[in-house]
Amino acid sequence: MALDIGKMWSRIYGLVIFGWIIAVIRFALEITAPDQAMFFGVYYGMVVAYLYYGIKGKMDDLSWARLAQAMVMIALLVWFIPNAIAYSVAQFMGWQHGRFAEETSGPIQPTASGKIMSGVGTAFGTFIGGTVWSLVLGTLFIWVPGLLRKRARKSSA
Repeated sequence: MALDIGKMWSRIYGLVIFGWIIAVIRFALEITAPDQAMFFGVYYGMVVAYLYYGIKGKMDDLSWARLAQAMVMIALLVWFIPNAIAYSVAQFMGWQHGRFAEETSGPIQPTASGKIMSGVGTAFGTFIGGTVWSLVLGTLFIWVPGLLRKRARKSSA
């Protein structure tokens, strides 16, 4: 079961683009309205996207293992990369508000490499969280409805 990134990308690019749009909006809110940024994010938005994909049956033909691969790729592209950028920028800007507070993302590091490593390290944690989130919601909202549709088709045939 080798991972074909080209084929998988064609299946997930809509979810990734949607996630990036959410991430950009969230980052803009953290610059312009930091108190409001916490009410908007990929953990909320991707629920809607996964529900949409499940209702439309866009991944019905995928096995659970393939869906799991897709969810890990989505977590990498939607949680890790945007958060690595956001948390690294926050380190360089000295932000200590919202999700960038010292209690959640650590202290501001004194060196450029330390700032980048802190941002990437925190983003890795969000990648783990995003992977679990995506696996659970992808299974419940995409794979289970697809499985039920397959069974309904088989029983009516």
